[in-house]
Amino acid sequence: MFTRLQGLLGALGQNEVLEIRFFRLVCLAAGVLCLAVVLPTNLLQNLSWVVHVAGATLGAGSLLCYRASLRGRHLTVGYLVGTVLLLDLAWFWNAGSEGSLAYYFFVVVLYPFGVFRGGQRWTAVGLLTLNVWLLFLVEWWFPQTVVPFDRRADRWIDLMAGVGTVVLAMSLILWLILHAHDHERQRLKVLAGELAASERNYREIFNATNDALFIHDEGGRVLDLNERACAEFRCERAAVLGGTVERLSLGEPPFALAQAEAHLARAVREGPQVFVWRCRRGDGGLFWAEVALRVGEVGGRRCVIAAVRNIDDRMRAEAELRLQEARTRLALAAGNQGWFDINPATGEGTASAEYARMIGLPAEELKVTVAGWLAGVHPDDQAGVQRAFQECLAGEAAGTMEYRRQDSRGGWRWIRSIGRVIERDAGGRAIRMIGTHTDVTGRRELEATAQQGARLQAVATLANGVAHDLNNILAPMLLAGGLLRGRLADPADRELMTGLENGARRGAAIVKQLMTFSRQMVPRPGPMDLAALVAESVRALREAWPPEFRVQDRVETGLWPVNADRVQLRQVIANLAANAREAMPTGGTLTIGAANVEIGEHDAIRSVAGGCGRFVMLTVGDTGRGIAAEDLGRIFDPFFTTKEIGQGSGLGLAVVHGIVKGHGGAITVQSEPGRGATLRVLLPAAA
Repeated sequence: MFTRLQGLLGALGQNEVLEIRFFRLVCLAAGVLCLAVVLPTNLLQNLSWVVHVAGATLGAGSLLCYRASLRGRHLTVGYLVGTVLLLDLAWFWNAGSEGSLAYYFFVVVLYPFGVFRGGQRWTAVGLLTLNVWLLFLVEWWFPQTVVPFDRRADRWIDLMAGVGTVVLAMSLILWLILHAHDHERQRLKVLAGELAASERNYREIFNATNDALFIHDEGGRVLDLNERACAEFRCERAAVLGGTVERLSLGEPPFALAQAEAHLARAVREGPQVFVWRCRRGDGGLFWAEVALRVGEVGGRRCVIAAVRNIDDRMRAEAELRLQEARTRLALAAGNQGWFDINPATGEGTASAEYARMIGLPAEELKVTVAGWLAGVHPDDQAGVQRAFQECLAGEAAGTMEYRRQDSRGGWRWIRSIGRVIERDAGGRAIRMIGTHTDVTGRRELEATAQQGARLQAVATLANGVAHDLNNILAPMLLAGGLLRGRLADPADRELMTGLENGARRGAAIVKQLMTFSRQMVPRPGPMDLAALVAESVRALREAWPPEFRVQDRVETGLWPVNADRVQLRQVIANLAANAREAMPTGGTLTIGAANVEIGEHDAIRSVAGGCGRFVMLTVGDTGRGIAAEDLGRIFDPFFTTKEIGQGSGLGLAVVHGIVKGHGGAITVQSEPGRGATLRVLLPAAA
């Protein structure tokens, strides 16, 4: 009987559904019996409050574990440990071995057989047995630790309640085991019937499959084929039996008889083979097939079974998928986007070739790691990026961040990253995050340009009002100076009046610059040859500048015409040249050039130019001291100057910026301290 019971328990432990049912049965039975039988019975006895609390705790805990199991949380180990601890505690307060708790351990020992598997089961049984022995030994060595019954009636009531409770619990467990045994016998009976039916219907199934099946001997001869094979290849069964697959194949390498025999030999030697094959029908038609070869025995004979599946539709779908993937890659490239897929737990991942292109690396050299990504972020953006990254890992929604990322040339690109965790481990730790990187450098430059334009517009409005007021002040001063000069006889007074007139004229010059900056001097554009203007300006500068300055021109032949105000463009060149000379106090080289530039959708300078199309680029470069990095973003701001007080108004480059913007163009600057500066003016080419 015990052997049969052990076998039934072993079968029960191999079925996960039965394990859960067993666990729930134990929890429900223990909860109901403790609260409905044991606890009321204990209240009839003169027992310690510890016993009552232990019984109530076990009953309530059992029902809570039962409820948790219904919701998908099976606290099998915790329940066992808690039950044993409560029984051990109550043992000494319930008369030890004279009480009924010793019987309860029979049910507890059955628990691991129904819930655990393999080594866990026998480990739990061994520990439970050791626990019971230790209880008896402690009681033997330290009898004073046991609280005896006050009355003989208490002992009998306790034993009767314990035996009744254990019998009920064991009956429920045995009922579940026998029920599972009957269910298993019924299942085996059904399986036996199905196996017999399978054997009887082998030929029917062989013919009913949707795949074409061939049975070959080890030499490659066809021993049998099903009806689907005859229909797919449009051939008679008798014409194929005994032959090879040569007449069923394309017949040209790599789909010829030699390759087919090589696949058969590998299946015999190495095991199952799956490959794509080009098949020929009996009427000469061709189709793609997936062939699966497996060695088996049919009728006691070792043979190779070939399953041939028509995959013409799949091959077309894969071709369409490849086309869609190519389109997706082109779309990502057009939008300056690239995807990434990382494991935040290990820090390893992959990324698309578009992301490698963003940062100037060949795709094969790109190694994607979280640490490497963070190391490339601008130091000023590190804290914000790490904070946003951790928030994204902790949340469920997609996270977005924008930061500067260093490229392979040492420059900085603005990147917008969107990522989302799509997979977590059992502990809730993120193990997979996917998302996109977008190069938003152009957008950032546009925003900076727009902000600068807004600042310039505000200052221009102010400058316009100031210019009008200064004109009203300076005009009488200049007029009065001319009238008063003839009335002054003292040379000192005349010199003082000359100084006043010079100061008024300088003020008038500043007013003129303010008027130009505030766009009160509206450009009068017309078709013009920028090459001729550059040549004229270079000649004038060579004549006016000292010999320690070298002025050269680099103008591309066939320069496109532009619609521009010749006077204002001459002022642009003059202002840029004046700034270059001041940057070369001891002499140097000034280069003025012009070239045709055609800007496309993918050019990085597109955002600066304000769009795509044809432009003429005017370049003014010097070999002077250069511009400090912290000043590059401010040089076009009005009244900003690095010169000493009284040495400059800070309006020269602001006027240049206003003139260029008035012509619908753009201006950029590139400079490094000690290595000169180059300013590039983009002007739309005339149609």
